[in-house]
Amino acid sequence: MRKVQFFLLVESVLFVLACFDVITSEMARAMLLFAGILLVIWYVLSRQMTSIFLSSAILLIFLVFAFNPYFLLGVLFMIVYMFINFFSRYEKRNQYTHIILDDQTLEAKKEKTQWFGSQNHSQDSYGFEDVNIIRLFGNDVVDLDETVLVGRDNIVVVRKTFGKTKIIVPIDVEVSLSVSSIYGRVHFLGLSYWDLRNESFAIASPYYKDSHKRVKLVVNCLFGDVEVVRV
Repeated sequence: MRKVQFFLLVESVLFVLACFDVITSEMARAMLLFAGILLVIWYVLSRQMTSIFLSSAILLIFLVFAFNPYFLLGVLFMIVYMFINFFSRYEKRNQYTHIILDDQTLEAKKEKTQWFGSQNHSQDSYGFEDVNIIRLFGNDVVDLDETVLVGRDNIVVVRKTFGKTKIIVPIDVEVSLSVSSIYGRVHFLGLSYWDLRNESFAIASPYYKDSHKRVKLVVNCLFGDVEVVRV
């Protein structure tokens, strides 16, 4: 059984157990009933006083599951799974690394990673540097409009859990896109869109293989949409 399928199976079992535990608890049933009454009142009053009835109902529903042991176990298992999966992939990528050093001076570049929130990533007009983004969650915009893409394979890699990813490429650049997602939607060059449900997806523009100006895009996320546009 694949790791993702095992993860979804365990999460489904824990969710069912959490629901049964809520049903068998008098306190939880009472809180859910009261939350339902608040939602009905909010709806009957033409959705007025939203900050009182709706917020109170959402808070009660959150408290019912926040203190449920199976729900907490499911959240903990999801966090552990994400970290194990991330580090296992990172280790596999670095198992066979052959480094050759010569007499030339080595130049190193470090850039601080922003784990949360929305972020824009842009390249200057002098040349392209491979983009490698690792985030917990947030929306990302990778703008390559003013970047010179010639002479080699140019790669953009984005890995995160939640959030939308938008990549802007010049109109004269061919594109290859590879996406892996549990739940999301892919928009490619305004041609069409594809819904992903625990699937991997790959597509390329018609002249990608023969072009000298091209970029390879790789996006891995749990939940989130991916959009590639030309300008």
